[in-house]
Amino acid sequence: MKVGYQGIPGSYSETVVQSQYKATEELDVVGYSNFPDLVHDLATKKLDCAVIPVENSTTGLIARSVDLFRYQPIVATAEHYESVQHTLWGLPGSELSTIQTVYSHPEALSQCDHFFKVHPYLEAKAYEDTAKAALFIKEKMDTNQAAIASPRAGKLYGLKELKSQIQTENSNTTRFYMMKYKDNAVLTGNQLSLYAETRHKSGALSKLLQVFNLFDCNLLALNARPISGKSFVYGFFIELNIASMQVPFEILWQTLQQVSEYVQLLGQFDVEIKKEG
Repeated sequence: MKVGYQGIPGSYSETVVQSQYKATEELDVVGYSNFPDLVHDLATKKLDCAVIPVENSTTGLIARSVDLFRYQPIVATAEHYESVQHTLWGLPGSELSTIQTVYSHPEALSQCDHFFKVHPYLEAKAYEDTAKAALFIKEKMDTNQAAIASPRAGKLYGLKELKSQIQTENSNTTRFYMMKYKDNAVLTGNQLSLYAETRHKSGALSKLLQVFNLFDCNLLALNARPISGKSFVYGFFIELNIASMQVPFEILWQTLQQVSEYVQLLGQFDVEIKKEG
């Protein structure tokens, strides 16, 4: 099985790959430098599966990945909650008091905003990936610089732990989708992930939401995202729990198609119990 993720060994996505597919024989793990290439290769069947972060308990929807799911023949077949415990890593010989610049992914930096408020002398600099930031510190060989990355990343690249668990929220958790090409996926479970675009007129979104109430679906999430090429027009990423729904899925789907200009099934899976740090 060929599984893709964004990042390099030591990234949180790679950690999820190793935990979710550890029992898979002949596992071929491929790291990507960006999400567009990862999604493209999944949509063109160059990958069997992809592990993609979609939401964080501190910063919310991860739009830079989720936006790419629109209009693509890919679906989520499972979800996974990964506790994200950030560590500040420096070179051997460095100390927190001597650090001037800290590199990490923008999401990780924003998840540690309290740490930077307590240490205002530290300059936060965005880097493309947490694990790559750790590798950058190792290669840069500057004891005045540090990286925010996972515990595994620092150990992989031989760095010194300067401070552990620096995330603002102790329960900081990222949710991942396990995704496949839609024709290769078997979809079961009580949780649905959808994307819908409504008609751009009064009451259109209300009609869509009334469908969920009509069929006794529990609305879990509703996120508006701008539609490319249509100024100030939005599509909606939606998650539902359909455990109480009494009608066949096909009836729900037909009804959604009637009240939407476009609707896409992004996934169906069993609910995973949230894990907190």
